[in-house]
Amino acid sequence: MLYVRNIVLTIITLCFFTGCISIKKENLQEVFQSNNAVEIKKDYKKISKLVLNLKEKLDKRNPRAYDKSLASKIYSEVDNLENNINLNFKKSSLDSYTSYLQIAFSKDDIQNRNDYLILGLYKNVYDAYDIKSSYKITAFSYDKEKLRKLYANLQILAWKIKVEKDLSDNYLFLTWQNNWQIEMEKRVKNGLKPSWKDFEKLAYIKSGEESIFGYSNFSFEHIILQMKNRVEMTLERLGDEPTQMSINTIKSLFIFL
Repeated sequence: MLYVRNIVLTIITLCFFTGCISIKKENLQEVFQSNNAVEIKKDYKKISKLVLNLKEKLDKRNPRAYDKSLASKIYSEVDNLENNINLNFKKSSLDSYTSYLQIAFSKDDIQNRNDYLILGLYKNVYDAYDIKSSYKITAFSYDKEKLRKLYANLQILAWKIKVEKDLSDNYLFLTWQNNWQIEMEKRVKNGLKPSWKDFEKLAYIKSGEESIFGYSNFSFEHIILQMKNRVEMTLERLGDEPTQMSINTIKSLFIFL
């Protein structure tokens, strides 16, 4: 590292005396990084932005499931690639991303469920990419096993966020569902055998806000897919072949890796 610092100092000195344009520290560091190391940093920066996109959509669709007083801090934390926020659960501080994710998908009544999901996902990314030590000269400094776990967890997350329900048989997170589908599902649970007229009487259908023939909302799934694709690119840069799990395998997993 002393050798690298001496080179950096030499370049800065030359720039000063030759009148060249000032160089940002981050850009200067990239001079000494391999191409793959630079691209991997772009990968986790993009994933972090996608985490924020997911939070925005998740909070909008599930407005009672997050702490509004904490929202700006979470946005700042992820945007600045920091890791300072730690939530408590049952008076105990959570110390691992797996704890956050398991709580997020607990069937019990969880307050601010969105926050556990978003922070758990971000902390998984932070750990897998070792963002705390973000400056890496070569790509080989990354831990492939941690990145494989992140890749697997994104596959598990994509499934669970669509299908998991609580003890009252309500979806833990509203994502792909149209409002009329939720309304009809509740009526069916109460014994209704729906006819076409029953569909027409649904609030969101009757008001014209939604259509029975409208598409479900796949934007949540698309965001997670983009994250997964970025991790896949990272692993390929490291010479690794990512493993795509089958639906049956994902269904059989009760915990995150």
